[in-house]
Amino acid sequence: MPVVVLMCICSGYFSAIGQEIVWQDTIPLIHLNNLTEGKQNLIKYRFFQEIDYSLAFSNFLFLNWQHEKNANNIAILQKLRYQTVVDNNQNFRIINLFIHNLGFQIFFDSITRFQTDDNTLDTRFEFKLVKYLTFNFNSNLSTRFFHGYDYQTDSLGSLVKILNSSFLTPLFWTFSLGLGWTWPGFGIAGLGISAAKMTFVRDKSVYTEQAVPIYYGVPRDKDLLFEYGLSVHLMVDKNFQNRVRWLCDILVFKNYNNPIDLTLKNLIDIRINKFLKTSIQTRLFYEEKVCKNFQMENMISLGFFLHL
Repeated sequence: MPVVVLMCICSGYFSAIGQEIVWQDTIPLIHLNNLTEGKQNLIKYRFFQEIDYSLAFSNFLFLNWQHEKNANNIAILQKLRYQTVVDNNQNFRIINLFIHNLGFQIFFDSITRFQTDDNTLDTRFEFKLVKYLTFNFNSNLSTRFFHGYDYQTDSLGSLVKILNSSFLTPLFWTFSLGLGWTWPGFGIAGLGISAAKMTFVRDKSVYTEQAVPIYYGVPRDKDLLFEYGLSVHLMVDKNFQNRVRWLCDILVFKNYNNPIDLTLKNLIDIRINKFLKTSIQTRLFYEEKVCKNFQMENMISLGFFLHL
């Protein structure tokens, strides 16, 4: 299965040392670098974007998964990663990162369905305080696009599907104000001194389908749950000799009255040769309102890819 990786980098730079104006026998020379202080860049804002797309065969291994106990299988997975960066080359930067994962899962003796429908949008505003220290506003949105079902067998032996999630159900939004520290070439760590988390449920039928009065902490008679506390966010993007790329995203939220909520996404891409790449991904979740154990999803992918 081909894995297509597309990358587009856009940047702009302009500099001028001088301009000669010829008028009859007079040649005045104007040095534009005298108009700026030192080596000040004339470009005030820069824009950078990066797009990655891959399609591969994958194997899923679950631990303490709440919907199905024996869901180990082989699937086809597509992944889209789109990042934009806008900065003024001095003390201000806006970073947007959208990641879409969608798996197509086939059970040869029963069903075909979407599995792994995970979509996140990270937005970060940075204001530089000193060399590597910044004042940040962070926003993290996470939801799914398609319906998700649990499959069970009734007393007659028939297969019954039960809705467990749908479009914007649930939707998690964690946002914070705090401090960030940047390690060049490695990643960014942020501490949300003032943070909040909102859990939104759009499709109310999930309560009836699941036969529960509370869904991800949201009561049946409400649409959302608002929590206030502290957060810690760590993002790693590290390349090793252009063959191995390590991406790690850890988000911890602590409500003042409840235990922590933890989301960890760890991805290792290994370039085997010019056309073959494999990846190992681990996603780990902990939220006491949903499950008192850690939920873990491990995924191994292998496929061909094209780099443009």
